[in-house]
Amino acid sequence: MERHSIILRYILLGILFSVPSFLYGGIRNDSLVLERMFCYRRNYACEIEDTTTNIYLKLAINTNRRNFTLMCVPTLFHVAHGDRDYITENYGKVKFKDIKHYDLKSQIYVSTIPHGSSTMSVMRKYIVPNIYGIALFDDQILSPFHRANRVYYRYTISEVSPGNHLITFKPRNNNTQLIRGFAIVQSPTGRIQHARLQGEYDMLNFDIQTFFDEIADDRLAILPRKCVINTTFKFLGNDLRSKYTALLGCENTLPDSLDRSADMKLLSEIRPIPLDSTERNIYLKFFTPSVAPDTLASVSKKKNNIGKIAWDIVEDKMLSSIRGENDKGYFKFSPIINPEYITYSNSRGLAYKFTLGAQYNFNEKRRINFNSRTGYNFKIKQFYFDNRLHFDFNPKRNGWLELKVANGNRINNSSVLDLLNEQHRDTVDFSTLNLDYFNDNQYELSCNIAVTDQFEVMPSIIYHHRTAVDKEAMIDTGQPTTYDGFATSLTLKYQPFRSWPFFSLNYERCIDGVFGSNMEYERWELDASYLRRYSSLKRFNARFGGGFYTNKSTTYFIDYNNFHEDYIPGGWDDDWSGEFQLLHSRWYNASNYYLRLNVSYDSPMLIISHLPLAGRIMEAERLYFSFAQLEKTRAYFEIGYGFTTRYISLAFFGSFLNTEFVRFGTKFSFELFRKW
Repeated sequence: MERHSIILRYILLGILFSVPSFLYGGIRNDSLVLERMFCYRRNYACEIEDTTTNIYLKLAINTNRRNFTLMCVPTLFHVAHGDRDYITENYGKVKFKDIKHYDLKSQIYVSTIPHGSSTMSVMRKYIVPNIYGIALFDDQILSPFHRANRVYYRYTISEVSPGNHLITFKPRNNNTQLIRGFAIVQSPTGRIQHARLQGEYDMLNFDIQTFFDEIADDRLAILPRKCVINTTFKFLGNDLRSKYTALLGCENTLPDSLDRSADMKLLSEIRPIPLDSTERNIYLKFFTPSVAPDTLASVSKKKNNIGKIAWDIVEDKMLSSIRGENDKGYFKFSPIINPEYITYSNSRGLAYKFTLGAQYNFNEKRRINFNSRTGYNFKIKQFYFDNRLHFDFNPKRNGWLELKVANGNRINNSSVLDLLNEQHRDTVDFSTLNLDYFNDNQYELSCNIAVTDQFEVMPSIIYHHRTAVDKEAMIDTGQPTTYDGFATSLTLKYQPFRSWPFFSLNYERCIDGVFGSNMEYERWELDASYLRRYSSLKRFNARFGGGFYTNKSTTYFIDYNNFHEDYIPGGWDDDWSGEFQLLHSRWYNASNYYLRLNVSYDSPMLIISHLPLAGRIMEAERLYFSFAQLEKTRAYFEIGYGFTTRYISLAFFGSFLNTEFVRFGTKFSFELFRKW
């Protein structure tokens, strides 16, 4: 009896020990599937480099509700009136530099949208989701299929069939950078076969389904074979639904030169998926009833009237970007009326800008492009422009030649006032005038070449033509109204490794008597910039530099390359993290030397983003710290906090001299539809 009790005791102990092992084994199996999914790209897939494949795109748009405000949304003017249903089809090639950078070449394009205008172009970034990357779409939306983002999601794993598991995921926080959905994953390899992604970002509520096929080419293993994007756009009472279908790896390869007069006929022969009844009805309503849609290229069913033509001109020229492109190049012009180009800060005031760009490709290695940035600053009531003609002659060695024509930034120097006050002591109070302000027209010719993979050299020729803002007052005081300076410059650039800071050393010398130059100086500047990207779209940005003047025969116009006022600031990703926001413009040109440090830290979820209501619209947050040491002043500090949403970017700053608080300021810019 005692023997049986001992055996029973061992059996009970075995059961007790086996239960945790069984439970642990189940958890471990689920974790193993998740781990294999995280490692699939590293273990099985190759990176996409210089890969070209055929692509078919189809966009169907239905407008449920609309009002006049829809005309203000970029690319939606033509669907704001007229028909409520439209369709576009596109067949061509897509060339991948990598999974995040690719070029679409359209070979067949058919559209029922008036003038064949591009509509809902923002959806193009969704056609190739970077499933296994940190961000799904162009540094947006944290992917639940990347290990670094695991802390932001909750996962549920279950077996649906032998060798296949269902992984469902949902965000831990209600944030616009997070999504919900599921994926069917192969258990042995972790390869995703099908995934559904649901979320909301930049005014679009999206539902994306991706399908991956078994393919022999490992370079295409991380690309979806088919992607179907359903979106809902609601804005000020407007309700617009769209369906975007993308098929990669289509069989039919078209020649580079095609007869574009028969697009519809050719498309009907090679279309990889048939049209449904709704899509066919859209074509039937658009094309003339007497001709079958499969044989007609582009005949509108309605005649344009004068009013419609006038509205089209307003939309095409004022509210929408103007763009044209072909195999040799492109040109683009930003909308003339666009709220997103308005920025404001306490120090710079209100500014508005627009851009122009064009490029011509001579061949794969040589191209020329022109970029112009023009703006108006309402604080000082002046137009500014920065025009650059850039020629790439050796991309392998970063060889380029650039001509820059700009009217620069308004420059001042207290030494002008000091001289005038000395000459006219006790007669005029010059501090109340604008005698120390000059407009600066700048012309610069630069050439750059990489001597080695780490070291680059950039010689330049620079000419400044500065004119007094208040010319009459300068004449009355017997002072010149113009100052010219001809200078040569040499910049050395060095980056030991990709993960290291980027260093630059600049030497500039102005020569008296050359081309009317009446100035002479030598200037040195050292600059180091460092950008470190962390997991989950976190980013650390730092910039440190200094400069000083030597051999200066005149005290006019202290003007640094890396430390100056910019009256045409950019948006959130342009210059917000590398400049001083509250420093008075006089201080940029009042010191014979400077030391500066600018540090910022970005995160999609830092402070406010964790709040449920704010997280729905908050896209990123940023912390700022800046330091400057100038001649004849105490150490200057700035600290700040900012965030960007789908509507605006907003930042708050405080400035200090040593530990003494100086002032508080803000900066904002419109972000609504900036990415559209």
